[in-house]
Amino acid sequence: MNVDYEILKEEFIPIAKVKEILDKIKDKNYEQKLAYEHAKKFSKLDVKKAEALIKELSELQMRKLKDDQIVKIVDLMPKDVEDLKVILAKSQIPFKDEELNKIMEIVKKYEK
Repeated sequence: MNVDYEILKEEFIPIAKVKEILDKIKDKNYEQKLAYEHAKKFSKLDVKKAEALIKELSELQMRKLKDDQIVKIVDLMPKDVEDLKVILAKSQIPFKDEELNKIMEIVKKYEK
């Protein structure tokens, strides 16, 4: 079966937002059910907190901190700088210790 579709917009969203979107779908197909169960199990923040954390990390205006990395930080909620370094390991430009500490300072405000 060929399905034609056009991608109108592509963006990185936190798993909490995925959960919210899938929660609104009444008759989920198999893949949506799997994704929903995964999102319920692994989302660490509610949507409002996730979006607030994304906004705050984006406002740091670190050019090397990309949108996909910010969402990954929000999804994984690193406990310390070492965890954060693992998340940012693929970054083209290394982060300085003071940058990592600033990111962690913000993340810690959103821990449960």
